[in-house]
Amino acid sequence: EKNKKLGTWVSTMRKHHKNNDMKQDPVWKKRFAQLEAVGFEWEVFVSSWQERLNELLEYKQANGHCQVPVVYEKNKTLEKWVNLMRRYYKDRKRKQHPVWKERFAQLEALGFDWEGNTWQQRFEELCEYKEANGHCRVPK
Repeated sequence: EKNKKLGTWVSTMRKHHKNNDMKQDPVWKKRFAQLEAVGFEWEVFVSSWQERLNELLEYKQANGHCQVPVVYEKNKTLEKWVNLMRRYYKDRKRKQHPVWKERFAQLEALGFDWEGNTWQQRFEELCEYKEANGHCRVPK
């Protein structure tokens, strides 16, 4: 809870930055410049979007596909993001938004699987289990 007040303040700064009137105010111009000088990001989701997209691209380069496992211990953030993108894709309002149309197109260009091929993933896991254990009797 120590950072709760700071988090609220940061959110307020982002809201102020979106306000064109405040951008013209000399006091706020100086404040915005100070924040930018320390690396403050105005559009957090944009930078995190690009980071996750890059991670997905790296995953694809390493694995030949974009089917991040449902449980992916190597990168839990990517795992959650992939599942979130699938949920977002099912949202009709989001599908109509220009920013999301572009993002969905970027994912499709990578060969992103919107449904998530969990059957294939589980089958591959079963094959790996059998190779390691000599049988398919996986305990619950």
